[in-house]
Amino acid sequence: MKVCIFAPLAVLACSLGVILEQSGAQQSNVSSTTAVDVNGNLVTDGPAISQSKSATGSQTLVTTQSINGRTVPLEQVDERVLRNDSSGKVTERIVRRYDPQGNPLPPVRETIEEQKRPDGSSTVQSTTYRTDINGSMQIVEKSVTDTQKNGSGESSETVVQRLTANGLETVEKQSQVVSKQGDNYQADSTTYRSDGNGGFAPAVRQTTEHKVQGSEVSENSAEYEKGPNGELQLHGQTVSKTTTRPDGSKDAVVDIYSRDVPGTVTGNESGLKLQEQQTIESAPGPGNTVVQTLSVRRATVADPGTLGPARQLSQTVCKGDCKPPKASDK
Repeated sequence: MKVCIFAPLAVLACSLGVILEQSGAQQSNVSSTTAVDVNGNLVTDGPAISQSKSATGSQTLVTTQSINGRTVPLEQVDERVLRNDSSGKVTERIVRRYDPQGNPLPPVRETIEEQKRPDGSSTVQSTTYRTDINGSMQIVEKSVTDTQKNGSGESSETVVQRLTANGLETVEKQSQVVSKQGDNYQADSTTYRSDGNGGFAPAVRQTTEHKVQGSEVSENSAEYEKGPNGELQLHGQTVSKTTTRPDGSKDAVVDIYSRDVPGTVTGNESGLKLQEQQTIESAPGPGNTVVQTLSVRRATVADPGTLGPARQLSQTVCKGDCKPPKASDK
């Protein structure tokens, strides 16, 4: 399950990452984002993202403008399905990144092997390779996730190994429990990291409650991080409500709470403060497009207890096989 938290770049990632897969036919879309200045004028172009996907693979290309005004690649991700049958799926992913001038950097290769079992459980192994100084691909990270089905929910355990001076070592473990009831679900995920003494201690915990009622979807996500005493403390919370209209357009209001708000001093109080409110409007546009507008209200330094007026931050136009973004994407 992937939960999208609506920081501006995350909104872009969620909305642009949606492509419908239909019986092997290739689907494609092209999205571009334009920023808005303090006067409401459209200014600097953001990254442009083109995507295509079929049953055998996909390609995502992100381009941007260099300081000279040229269109240069920022990142290209190619996925190829090597095997897909009743027993599982094997996918190869090549990630190519570029410097600000568009020059290629050493590629990253990932293999994702999924093994399915008759009882609905599965094991997914992901291995990441990077190019070393000799030009050879070397394993730098490996993760294994075991998922078990249990009635109306599922639980999973993930072990992450990374390359260190001593070779591949286990540096992180993750556990997640998801309870489902129809379209509603609750998820509780905890990440454990090495404590340096051979053991693992909880470092981050995230809980999510997702509810669907008619045309409204609400989601409440809370994140806990390790405090000064080593115990997990509530660090941030995101509350969103998305409404879908009959024409397919969507409005989302996202409240972001944090312990740290500009202009305030963080003390020992445990309460969170409203740091930002985002409004994401997504609607069908002309010429087979989906237009998404992101506006934000933020706490000000002069009056940190009050949100300032709404200000449009960006507008994203997606053309092709697009659909309005979801508050979460499972």
